Amino acid sequence: MTIRLGDMSWTELRDAIATRPVVLLPIGVVEQHGPHLPLNGDSLVADWVANRVAEQTSSLVAPVLNYGNSPFFRGYPGTINLRLDTLRAVTYDILTELARHGLRRIVVVNNNGGNVGAVSAAAYEARRDCGIIVGHVYPWALGYTLMRDQYDDVERAYGHGAEPEHSAMLAMFPELVKSDKAESGPLHGFDGWTPRSYSEAAVPGQSISGTVFWDYSEISESGARGDVHAASAELGNTWVERVVGFAVDFVKEYDRNTRDAAWASPPEPASRLWECRS
Repeated sequence: MTIRLGDMSWTELRDAIATRPVVLLPIGVVEQHGPHLPLNGDSLVADWVANRVAEQTSSLVAPVLNYGNSPFFRGYPGTINLRLDTLRAVTYDILTELARHGLRRIVVVNNNGGNVGAVSAAAYEARRDCGIIVGHVYPWALGYTLMRDQYDDVERAYGHGAEPEHSAMLAMFPELVKSDKAESGPLHGFDGWTPRSYSEAAVPGQSISGTVFWDYSEISESGARGDVHAASAELGNTWVERVVGFAVDFVKEYDRNTRDAAWASPPEPASRLWECRS
């Protein structure tokens, strides 16, 4: 039987619910990643990782939520931003709809930093209203942590559209990567500020940065930052091994700790559906 929930009929899913599976919910975003990477890369990676993890953990994969929160990239054509309240409400609705059908063990595979606040809020609200405990895996963030030993100069290599994202995309979706168009460049000043990252600026006399909420297109022409020429499929394969490996272990631990939980029990056949209070 398929692991992809959206490919099942309702009767196939009804039978699968009886096995009390973990469901992985991939969430991404449509945003720029420089001239060389696709706009829907975060969503593609979220879904790809979720499917690889599901294959190794006997989990199901819900249809990917492609849209997310990306206000800092709205200045680049193609970025489609959902307001935080919209994303929180949509994520909450998905979680509670899964839960009321008896799919109460859910791990979100969220692949965008801008989504974290909304996804976290929705998970806590689902905990309050449905009694479920939602897990969370963030592939890009895992890669930044797990890949540091692969680069001589992490601060130079890392960045949006650069490493390790560029290498990871070469390993997973080489046909969508246009490495010959890759370019980055220094962040340029804005109204007297000296930018250091998406929303950080230098403060004279201080070793740490201050926070300023500009649009990234106001300080970066290409949208990418970091060493966009350090990428390789070999590095990407290491990213896949480490990130998917961690996610598999996390889902196995989530499964072990939730399988016999009272809140994870599917509804009785007579009632068919749970109802979450709203």
